[in-house]
Amino acid sequence: MNKTTTLSLSNLYIGYTKENPLIESINIEANQGDLIALMGLNGSGKTTLFKTILGETPSIRGEIEVGNSSHEIHKNISVVFTERIDIYGFTVADMIAQGRAAHTNIFGKLTNHDKEVIQEQLTALSLEEIATQQINSLSDGQFQKVMIARALAQETQVLLLDEPTAFLDVKNKRMIHDLLHSLASSGNKTILASTHDVLFCNSYCSKSWVIDNKRLKEKNPKEITELFFD
Repeated sequence: MNKTTTLSLSNLYIGYTKENPLIESINIEANQGDLIALMGLNGSGKTTLFKTILGETPSIRGEIEVGNSSHEIHKNISVVFTERIDIYGFTVADMIAQGRAAHTNIFGKLTNHDKEVIQEQLTALSLEEIATQQINSLSDGQFQKVMIARALAQETQVLLLDEPTAFLDVKNKRMIHDLLHSLASSGNKTILASTHDVLFCNSYCSKSWVIDNKRLKEKNPKEITELFFD
């Protein structure tokens, strides 16, 4: 059965100068149900690729298509970046509710369905006990889980995760990996996660996209080894 293409990059060059792109001549596709490990050395362009897909950083040239449209990227993609931002006056539940912004009416009022989605993510990420806690009081690991829950609450077709388990302990890493695998294997999500975690790539991912020598190539995730990063 043919899978639906949800993200297509065609003849894409990314970076900050035309003379020296970070990645060049990208031609690659992601399909519904894919859990993809985006791998490469630090500084190779993983975060820049995410920001280019989102439209935050202009591409040097080429095409980005999400679903059937190249114009509604933010309605189709949610994202979690690694860096922590300072947020005050919001509880954990408030922060996850921000993920419903694209679905609420002009007054921002949450429907019963919105509240159900928020509760689902609180449960999925084991955040119920800290739902009323202030965001700025959380540990780095707790904060990262809240940001993942907010992205999932958007219910987008494509999810971009920039080193999603960087601040998590082994138990919580496994929980996130299991959750991502479940979301992708259900066929409802396309998930692209930048990572240095070879075990995650080998054990959970259906594809790996590897940045090497300014090229982005698809490889068998079970063939990725530590040697790639030597």
